Amino acid sequence: MRKRRPYVIVYVTSSVDGKIASRTGDSRLSCPYDLRRLHEVRASCDAVIVGANTVIKDNPSLTVRYVKGANPIRVVIDGMLRSPLNAKLFTDGQARTVVYTSTLSPKGKINELRRRGVDIYVLEPVNSSGTLSLAKVLKHLHDVVGVKKILVEGGGTLLWYFFKERLVDEVRITLSPYVIGGEDAISVVEGNGFSSKEEWVKLRLKNVKLCECGNEVHIIYEVVRN
Repeated sequence: MRKRRPYVIVYVTSSVDGKIASRTGDSRLSCPYDLRRLHEVRASCDAVIVGANTVIKDNPSLTVRYVKGANPIRVVIDGMLRSPLNAKLFTDGQARTVVYTSTLSPKGKINELRRRGVDIYVLEPVNSSGTLSLAKVLKHLHDVVGVKKILVEGGGTLLWYFFKERLVDEVRITLSPYVIGGEDAISVVEGNGFSSKEEWVKLRLKNVKLCECGNEVHIIYEVVRN
């Protein structure tokens, strides 16, 4: 039985060789239909969550633009508060932004973001690098913020921790017709990886759909619980 936390959907668009961005950070993989599909899922969720690297590299707005619908709460996991103060999430005022950070973050930056109206919750880190327990983050989002369904859009490092902590319920992946290659390109899931099959996250196929563009495939899996 799933504990008291939001239902977690992972949505990624990747190249055929499992990359979500090139070594230079180019992540333009989605066709217009895939973007609309992503925004439909985004609009159906109470919150959308990304890691600090995504904020730093992509500077996303995480709002609903390609379909009609309300903007979700925008959540950033940033243990050391590395996200720049001029990021869109902190300046555009288009939707509520919530940041989870650690006690290792600079107090002045925390206070400045709070002054701007950003909700910041400070948690004890699990290590000296400022890594946060995502289970505790999700429990807080559920019990305090009121989030029941959340969309995780990346990046690869954040996705690793979600899978590592066994917090994902559904995986949606669009295969885009490109091969990126390269060890320095960003994979769908980064991190150290699991060492044996007994640790792997097992998925069960729910649906496969040929994209309207005719050249992409959208796949929906559910996570199999042991």
